[in-house]
Amino acid sequence: MRSFIATAVVIIVALGGQPAFAEDAASQQPTRIEIDQEAKAFIFIIDDKPVALLDTDGFTVREGITYGATLMDADRSHFDRKIESLKTEAAGE
Repeated sequence: MRSFIATAVVIIVALGGQPAFAEDAASQQPTRIEIDQEAKAFIFIIDDKPVALLDTDGFTVREGITYGATLMDADRSHFDRKIESLKTEAAGE
């Protein structure tokens, strides 16, 4: 599950451009990902309201999660292998 979330964050950031930093609130788009360095968290904002939070505790959403494929609970070693494979892919590009 966490590897899915980590991958989703990477894709969202890549497709959405640079994430916004919490300190830059004055000129924000209504839909954005803020990085709160003090809280060490990504905050997902839609229509200027926080809808999800990704931090060291995991991924927390205000409402429900809808998905059309498989949702699995994998152990931490699965996540670690996924992160390593992303690093390997990035090094090969």
